[in-house]
Amino acid sequence: MIISRSKHRSSVEICADCGASDPSWASINRGLLLCAECCSVHRSMGRHISHVKSLRQGSWPPSLLAMVQALTAQNVNCIWEHSLLDTSAPKHLRKKPQPKDPLHPVKSEFILAKHLRLAYVLRARRDEPPSELGRQLHSAVRSSSLDTAMRLLAQGADPNYYNQEKGTTCLHVACRAGQPAQAELLVAWGAEPTARDHAGNTPADCARQGGHSELAERLTELVYEATDRMIYFLTGERPEHAAGRHYIVPRAHDTHEMTDVAKAARGKLQLLPNHLFEELVMDIYDEIDRRETEAIWQTSATGLERSGVVFLPVNPALSAPRNQGRQKLARLSTAEMATLLRDVLVDATRRQHIATLQPRAPTALMNPLLSASHLKHFSHLSDDEPLYDSVASDEDYAALAPIDLHLSTVLPRAGETVSSTYNPSLPLEHTLCDPRRTHSPTSLAHTAIPEQNPEIETLKKELNTKDSTITELKNQLKSLQTIVEQLTKENSVLKTTSSVDDDQSMTSQMSMNDSSSNVLEPSKMQERGKSLETEHFTPSEEVDAKLLTKGAQRPVSMYETREGPKNNWQVTKHQLTTLPSLERSLAPLGAEEGAAGAGAGGALPGAALVQARAEAVTRAISELWAAARDLHPRLAPRGHAIRHAVRALLALFPQSCGDRELSLVLCELRAACEEVSLACSAPSPLNDVRAAAYDLAKATKLLVTHFQPDS
Repeated sequence: MIISRSKHRSSVEICADCGASDPSWASINRGLLLCAECCSVHRSMGRHISHVKSLRQGSWPPSLLAMVQALTAQNVNCIWEHSLLDTSAPKHLRKKPQPKDPLHPVKSEFILAKHLRLAYVLRARRDEPPSELGRQLHSAVRSSSLDTAMRLLAQGADPNYYNQEKGTTCLHVACRAGQPAQAELLVAWGAEPTARDHAGNTPADCARQGGHSELAERLTELVYEATDRMIYFLTGERPEHAAGRHYIVPRAHDTHEMTDVAKAARGKLQLLPNHLFEELVMDIYDEIDRRETEAIWQTSATGLERSGVVFLPVNPALSAPRNQGRQKLARLSTAEMATLLRDVLVDATRRQHIATLQPRAPTALMNPLLSASHLKHFSHLSDDEPLYDSVASDEDYAALAPIDLHLSTVLPRAGETVSSTYNPSLPLEHTLCDPRRTHSPTSLAHTAIPEQNPEIETLKKELNTKDSTITELKNQLKSLQTIVEQLTKENSVLKTTSSVDDDQSMTSQMSMNDSSSNVLEPSKMQERGKSLETEHFTPSEEVDAKLLTKGAQRPVSMYETREGPKNNWQVTKHQLTTLPSLERSLAPLGAEEGAAGAGAGGALPGAALVQARAEAVTRAISELWAAARDLHPRLAPRGHAIRHAVRALLALFPQSCGDRELSLVLCELRAACEEVSLACSAPSPLNDVRAAAYDLAKATKLLVTHFQPDS
């Protein structure tokens, strides 16, 4: 059921970004109402950041509209503007644009800081593991407190969190408790509507078992959201899911003979592996949403905000070839897009028919964690490989003719469902076909040919390889946890220990510095000293160094590079961990590297020398914490001492070294030093000083551990 939003408007609605009255747009995944001017900036950021929808001309499912209204009533905007409400912060940091302020640059810069960089969101505690946020979300969605769920999602909680004890995901809990607004919010943030619990039930099954039939029907609609949107774009009709009719494939009216190019294009589409076909469906879905929103935009917006979005904005979570392919979809004419959609719908029904020929694997019931987001790891392709090499080009679809197929041979029968589909909130990890039923690329090229034994053996080998990789990563995680525990113990000892040995260590450290300076070339040492005297470390340089190290298309985050496109919550996690530091400084990395680097290609220092200078850093950290704990009014001298000690430690290393791990450790050390300096230069809370000192101690410990004999 779809209703018009215009009949359900509140008289006290204002724009969440500038305070303008009578907002006409809404951001679904942010839960905010927007005026047309602010909405233009939201559209330019992309649907992976803010999914906007017209309040006056858009068609809204009742539960989705109720979710947005509930979030507005619960003042969820306070979550996105948490630091702006802090009265102790300086006024220039708490300034919010007014309705009469110019769109550029006043409103646009504020919106980018608020939604793209998440500059005002309350951060999760540093010592709180990501699983704790998921556990809290799993518990919160059983109630109607949408603001609590939104706060956890904004802090990086996983909407697909699976509770091992309960054997359910967050969406299962919300559906069983009869919370349609919570279910809509979870799906908007990337929750899997086809995930199964320990008993093999989907969220729709849980809703039916709890007596919530309307919620179960809505979950079924969300499963088929991608194909439903395509069908409605072509025909203006919607499938009757309650009657078991999930697909409507329109027939083309023209009957001209197909060209060889058209046949080749259609053949390429049918030969696509399932995961690439799913990604193509995601991109087409986003393009349809852009076209429909653009049509509403051009008829409703006036003045400066008339500037529309002519193609899909770049999503940094996707590879460059895929972003290029997404933007090329805007070049297709209406007829070419209709032909492409028809071919995709026909092929989707064919693939679904193939999937229903084989029963669901028992392992999926035994391990509900094997959902779409987890089985993405089994792909043998790299994210850096072009995803559109085998997709039909614009010219191919310009000449396509209709397929004369008997749809009764490919359409699923009544009661058959697509096991998984794309979540419309974000072009990320949701799929059209359930990976638990996915066939190999070879079997997909033929409609009814079952999998062969060699293919099964190949898949088993790939699974074994992935299992070994996961085991290795778990071992590395345990090692890192051990290092963190050791650092915690050593820091506690440093906080309470102060003896005459410190002076003796300082004397020996200074003597070792003098001896090491004689070993290095005088010219290199002099040049390196000059660079360290003028060196200014900024968190942005740390981020840039990591970006250069790991590749231009792979920003540093807590996720594996082969994990594939990120969910809405993963994009938020990436924003929370990397993007806020970029707004502190725009200084290029080259300035630091050029100043620090007379020793490019030089030999690495010895372990004893690194240990001695690291002790000076540790001692300076101990003095800083002692002063901060005693509420000393001036911490700047301690910060200068720490900066001097860190510079002396960094002076031992050349500008560039072949050890990639060492380069990352040095970048972390520079960034941690800058955090301590910032915390000491201005009055800061004790927790900020302690957190910055801890990060610096951890980075120093990692550097010392790198030079231990057994490393």
